[in-house]
Amino acid sequence: MTIKSKKTRQIIDGEPVIVIKKGKIMEDALRKVRLDMDSLTASLREKDIFSLMDVEYAIFETNGKLSIMKKENKLPLTKSDMNIDKPKKDLFPLATEVIVDGVINTNNLAKLNLDRKWLYEKLQQLDVQSISEVFYAEIQKNGQLFIDTKNDAIQ
Repeated sequence: MTIKSKKTRQIIDGEPVIVIKKGKIMEDALRKVRLDMDSLTASLREKDIFSLMDVEYAIFETNGKLSIMKKENKLPLTKSDMNIDKPKKDLFPLATEVIVDGVINTNNLAKLNLDRKWLYEKLQQLDVQSISEVFYAEIQKNGQLFIDTKNDAIQ
């Protein structure tokens, strides 16, 4: 019945109750939902909020959990706040191995629409003279080549 009827759901489950509104504790609402200050502050701490001064709104949900909206000046900093562009989309879906123990995986190169010539050029840029020097190499999602030589790592 509660799935089909909103009124039935409200009667059986109740409704969410605002217990902090515009930073002010709503004492009557706390009494209505039988929530004491110790329980309220414990619920806030579970949400990593240690001061009531950080809360704009708090809603006591019908399932017994607390939903919080922090004050604007207490929200985490985002990239858009700093006018930082979205990161460039990855060139490849996964990091893909292209050399294992000195042997080129031509199938993986082909899947990435790359060839041996491209690989040799990249290796020369990294001062690797021979494929036999490479223990492991993979192409990162951003298109960068990571190499681990048999003696030490080069990046």
